[in-house]
Amino acid sequence: MSDDDLLDLLLRERLRGVADVAARTGLGHDGARAALQRLAEAGNLSLRDDDVVLLNPPLHAAAIAIERLLLAERAEAQARSESLAAIMEGVARRTSSWNFGEAVAQDRLVLQSAQGPHAAEDLWFAVQASRVGAGGRVRAVLTDLDRYQASGPERSAAFAKAMSSYSAVQAILPAVALDDRLLAMVQRFQAAGVEFRILPDPPSWFWVDDEEVTGLPLLWGDLAPQSVLAVSSPVIAGLARAYFEGLWQQARPVERDPGGYGQLLHRMRRGMTLDAASRSLGITPRTGRRRIAAAMERYGVATLFALGAAWAQDGSPGVERPQD
Repeated sequence: MSDDDLLDLLLRERLRGVADVAARTGLGHDGARAALQRLAEAGNLSLRDDDVVLLNPPLHAAAIAIERLLLAERAEAQARSESLAAIMEGVARRTSSWNFGEAVAQDRLVLQSAQGPHAAEDLWFAVQASRVGAGGRVRAVLTDLDRYQASGPERSAAFAKAMSSYSAVQAILPAVALDDRLLAMVQRFQAAGVEFRILPDPPSWFWVDDEEVTGLPLLWGDLAPQSVLAVSSPVIAGLARAYFEGLWQQARPVERDPGGYGQLLHRMRRGMTLDAASRSLGITPRTGRRRIAAAMERYGVATLFALGAAWAQDGSPGVERPQD
């Protein structure tokens, strides 16, 4: 973690001691104290007895830095100008972190956080446990499907049950190939009432609900965050909902091919055998035959010819169509 990242973390979470900083960042006691000492020498904070961290507001820290710069008589004019610009840029960037920390310190925001490889789910369970009642709508952008796949069946079932407590759930997924395991996950959540759409490059993991709670990564743009927080704020929730709506309009619905047979039938209609079509999609012929059998059962037909006709009448679900 860089000193800049550490300073933003201190301003947001108001960690007050070296031990807290060491535990939160994993730097160790000596590494945390050395980093804090560098920030203290730059005027961003001061260290007192018993390793107490006292933060300086960004404007105060900037004033200290500017005073030191002006006292450096040997500094060239160009170097001074560049340093002053960097100081003011830092003030602008860190003021939001300071204001966020002030709001948390004064109980104007309800803040919950989670860390670790399953931080996103852990945060969700923590928020659910603090709720008085269910209902409302939740909107989510899920960017790391591997993590959800790695969750055990019981954890996935509990997560789906939590989703089902909402009146409506909209979730945006990244554009990845839906293999058998991912299809099973999507089906499980669809059964719980989740509506999915696909977006090629989601900007970041986040979610927001109708109770003005927003889940965010500690670093925006993190697609597989291991440090996340939930904030209760009408302003932040309003921005998150508006941003999500824009992403939702850009996203496309998950293709109606829950059994994964659309591309098989598409290739077979073009003259490929079932075995060849299966191999072209990277699946075994046995898996291909199983998917075709499931499609026949779904459409209530007994022959491949009848299946092709029923599938075409249904709009050939599962076949990618060219964009306008």
